[in-house]
Amino acid sequence: MLRSLNPLLSGRLLSVVDAVPAGGWIALTSRHVQPQPGAVPTDASLEAVVEALLGSLALSDQAAVPLVGWIADAADDDCLDAFFTVQGIARDAERRPLEMGRLTELPDDALCGVDAVIGVDCPADVVFFLCVGQGEHVAAPLFGAVAQQAVSAA
Repeated sequence: MLRSLNPLLSGRLLSVVDAVPAGGWIALTSRHVQPQPGAVPTDASLEAVVEALLGSLALSDQAAVPLVGWIADAADDDCLDAFFTVQGIARDAERRPLEMGRLTELPDDALCGVDAVIGVDCPADVVFFLCVGQGEHVAAPLFGAVAQQAVSAA
């Protein structure tokens, strides 16, 4: 499933990312990452982690919305920069038009439906979800019905 390796993807981070099945979700967050299986805090910037991941993993072409973002404050320049940076890197890496679904509220159990959580360094309070996959697969549901409606309406 991995296409090529960026040096940032090594050790525990590599093993956690490699364990995500096709159709599974990876969360990237600037919030504190609780120690748990499948969770890896890093000191790397959001941009560096997204570039490393999307240089190695393909986003799902089976998920209706393979890229979902939540930003704490839509009026904050740092939040908006993070949102458009992630979307731009994804478009460049995938070489296809991708619109990022936007959550207006982050569900309390948002990280329960993901296979990996990666803590990133970012000045904004953000969480981004990436559905990975290549070949035949079914995208796993990320949230309950209310949050899915918010994503599809974005």
